[in-house]
Amino acid sequence: MDKIDIIAAAFDFMGFILYWVQTWFFYQTICSFLEPRKNHFCRAAAFLICCPMCIMVIFPRDVFNITANLPLFLVVLMIGFRQSLLVKGSIVLLFFPIIISLNFLTQELTGWIWNHYFHMNQLANTMVSNVMILWQVLFWFIFSRISKKKFREMTQALDTRSWLLLDAICLASLAAVISCVYYTPEQSYKIWLCMLACMITNISAIRLVYYLAEHVRGKLVEKNLKLQQDYYQELEANQIEIRKFRHDMNNHFSVVSELLEDGKEAEAKEYFRNLSGQLRARSRTFCKDSIVNAVINSKYNRAVEQGIDCFFNIEIDALWFLDNLDICTIFSNTLDNAIEACMKVEQDKRRISVKARCMENGYFSYEISNSKNQEIQVEEGHYKTWKRNTKSHGIGIENVRDVVKRYRGTMEISYDENTFCVLILISENSNLS
Repeated sequence: MDKIDIIAAAFDFMGFILYWVQTWFFYQTICSFLEPRKNHFCRAAAFLICCPMCIMVIFPRDVFNITANLPLFLVVLMIGFRQSLLVKGSIVLLFFPIIISLNFLTQELTGWIWNHYFHMNQLANTMVSNVMILWQVLFWFIFSRISKKKFREMTQALDTRSWLLLDAICLASLAAVISCVYYTPEQSYKIWLCMLACMITNISAIRLVYYLAEHVRGKLVEKNLKLQQDYYQELEANQIEIRKFRHDMNNHFSVVSELLEDGKEAEAKEYFRNLSGQLRARSRTFCKDSIVNAVINSKYNRAVEQGIDCFFNIEIDALWFLDNLDICTIFSNTLDNAIEACMKVEQDKRRISVKARCMENGYFSYEISNSKNQEIQVEEGHYKTWKRNTKSHGIGIENVRDVVKRYRGTMEISYDENTFCVLILISENSNLS
């Protein structure tokens, strides 16, 4: 073996190593969007399948590679990651056009450089190929470093409609790159700009994921802050009422004393009942968790104003493994639905029961039941609202379901002729934050 063969073999080995480095950074990029399964075998299998997919060579009019690797990508995500099929399908639509465009342009540029400058020089071809592989490694390295794990939290914030909107955008890029490869003209450089544009479009779509998630979270934060603001305003108003009541306490005692001295015990008792009604605080401490307490206080006062008989048994010191926004979503949406259902029932039959616990073994349980008198309507698995605005059909329940899904909890809905019940269980070990 002469010196040139040794150098060529060294470059070939270097290229082999770079392939696996590229695969690693590509896998890390996907992990920034999706949560890997805990099973090490599934993780290893997904990583190994990632290799032929992310380094696939795309030639003009290469029908086989591009067709075979599209379902292969979905298989990788099904084996190695935990999110729903909708999210995994969206990630395929998001990343597959990037992979195709990057690999196609790399292969085209490698061929163009070799044909124009190193024709018939095998060693030079190997060197140029390694440089191009190095460029792909750098691309996925930068991608993985920028995304890290912050995008995973953002993908968890998106609802079904947001994912479908993203799919519609990315589907256009996927159709464009597949068409460009299937029907590449003789002068293949004519589609380079189109491939580059598709890659940029999908990278921009990733930024769209970020902005959509920020918008969703912003709305939840605003709602959460409004609930806390209402809670503290009620506390302040309650303190003012108590101070006024204390100021007039001597006068009240004088009135009661005179009534008793005149033998008017019935009137004295009635006077005391009226006093207790005035003294009753509008803000109560249901539990030690400030977020839960703020939400329940706001909804409790609204329910009492509607003449609803409320029973709340809340044993929660802190929900450390649930995001504050998710806590707000669960409690506020289910309580809103319960109050709205009760308002359609005769006043003496209005009931809401809430039981919530955060147990020592790291489980959060939540059960809410309410009286109802209208028929439950379910359409394609979605609960329909009784509101006049039909655009909001079942959105509250679906938002709660999305939160429970993200934490891999369970949510059961049951009902009979007079009662509607929602039961939620979430484990601390399922935390995705």
